[in-house]
Parts: sequence; C-alpha cells; structure tokens
Amino acid sequence: MSDFKRFWNDFVSLHESAEPTPFKSKAQQRYKQLRRKNGKMYTSAGGIKNKSSGSPYANNVKPFGTDRLRFEEDVDPESIDLASFVIHDALDRKVWNSDDKLDPVVRDRLLQIAQEFYDKLGINAEIKDITLTGSLANYNWSKFSDLDTHIIIDFDDVDENTDLVRDLMQQTKSNWNKTHDIKVKGYEVELYVQDEKDPHFSSGVYSLLNDEWVTEPTREAKEFDREAVKKKAASLMDMIDEVQKMYDEGDYDGALQYSGKVKDKIKKARSAGLEREGEYSFENLAFKVMRRNDYLEKLSRLRVDAYDSQMSIAQQ
Repeated sequence: MSDFKRFWNDFVSLHESAEPTPFKSKAQQRYKQLRRKNGKMYTSAGGIKNKSSGSPYANNVKPFGTDRLRFEEDVDPESIDLASFVIHDALDRKVWNSDDKLDPVVRDRLLQIAQEFYDKLGINAEIKDITLTGSLANYNWSKFSDLDTHIIIDFDDVDENTDLVRDLMQQTKSNWNKTHDIKVKGYEVELYVQDEKDPHFSSGVYSLLNDEWVTEPTREAKEFDREAVKKKAASLMDMIDEVQKMYDEGDYDGALQYSGKVKDKIKKARSAGLEREGEYSFENLAFKVMRRNDYLEKLSRLRVDAYDSQMSIAQQ
C-alpha cells in the first residue's frame, strides 16, 4: 500500500467517525442574545439611524438575521479603504514581459514549486495543467496580490468521493501556504489543487505548462457597488470580532463553533458572488478586503487557538 493510500484511508476514517458538535449552552445563550439585539437594532422599534446618511431605516426593513448580526463595537463601513481596487493600464511588468508573456524566470520557479508540492502528495493522478490566475493575471493587480498557482487534476482519478478529495486538497493547500512564505518578484506564492471540472470565474488564466494564455484578460473599467462592498466586509468583520470576544471571555467552545459558521458563510457568499458577477461581485471584493486587512488570518488563528484552549487542561 502506498503512503498516500494509507494516508487517504486514515483521512476517510477520520471523517466518517467525526460527529458534528452542537452549541453548548453558553454559546446558545450568547447566540440568542445577539439575535435579540439584532431585532431591536434593525426593526422600526429600534429606531436606529443609517450611519452614512443619518436617515432612519424604513419601517418595512426586515431584521438582518443571524448571519448579519451587528455588535457593540461595529466596524464602520466608511472606514474601509477601497483605494487599492483599481484597473491598471498594463499587466505588472515585474511579472510580465512587454508582449504580455510571463517572465521565464517567474514561470520556471512557479512550475518548480508546484511540481515539488504535488510530488510530495504522492498522488498518481495526472496533472492536466498548472495555471496562474487571479489579479496578477489581470489588470487589477496591487501590492496585495498573490501569485495564485493552480494545479489542475481530475479528482475522480484520486477517489470517487470527490467531496472528500476536495476537503483533503483544501487542507493540504492551507497547511502548505501557512508553513511556507515563498516570494517571487516580491509576491507570495499561493498554491491550490483544482478539479478540472470546477468552474473558474477569473477573467485571466495563463497556462504555465504551455506558456500561453488560456483566457486572456481585457482591460476595461469595472464598476462595482462600493457601498455594498464596505457594508458586507464590515458585517463579516463584526462577526470575526465577536469570535474574538467569545474567546477572550473564555467561551472556547462557542468561539470554535461560531468561527466555523462564519468561515462557511464567507465561503458560500464569495462562491455565490463569483458565480453571479465574477471577480467584481461585492462578496468577492469584501473577501479581498478582509484578506488585505488580515481579518481572514485572524479568523484562522482564532479557530486554532480556540481548539487548543478547549483541549488543554489547566495546571492545578
């Protein structure tokens, strides 16, 4: 039995034996308190005024619901800086040549990193392509951009349970990206293993294997709802701050459970936005805002810290 097959069997057994843990009573109480507070703040009875315009919300506005709770120390949407979301006249010349071909040094290094990462997985599935995508394969690059390198395979070649394969690839990718801090031309390298059947919504995709564009980007001014981006980002940042508050109060179980809900919400919102409007959906841009101000890192750290604290036994 190969090392990967042994690891895969252990991974499957772990998932099959895992049982979802319901909220403990303290977390439930906290959740109910936030729901009640949300109802008071966002119904006509609450009488709250709009932060940006100063005018009251209309009487027929419905409560935002559990996934849009607002907390005591709300992030002000107007404090969110969107100045880095601009369209440049050209691709980043640190990465691309004047004829919009990828710099050979950059290409060779990304291929080397991707191949070594994949070899360590021990998977026999054929690599269909290795691509560069994201803002650095487009005109909306910025100092916050990453070299998003995708290894394309057929998940069916790994196992028929493709959902579980996806989970494994996601965890492996996350662990690698957290462990390594490789920069090429000043940009961090982010690896991702992608199923060839998955839809991809980037308007710029470059094949590293074939050294040619799969989808060549076009430079056009993109309009997006700036207020929607700010409000969405602020709402999700509030939730992450609430996870921090739970953790600080010693409610490690509540912090762990709620952080999982927030993580799932962010993922689903971004996927829906990409499918609906592509890279410039307000959900995807809100995700980028949180990544740029380290809120996504904060959420990941809190999940680990909450679990570690929950599992630890204090010295008597």
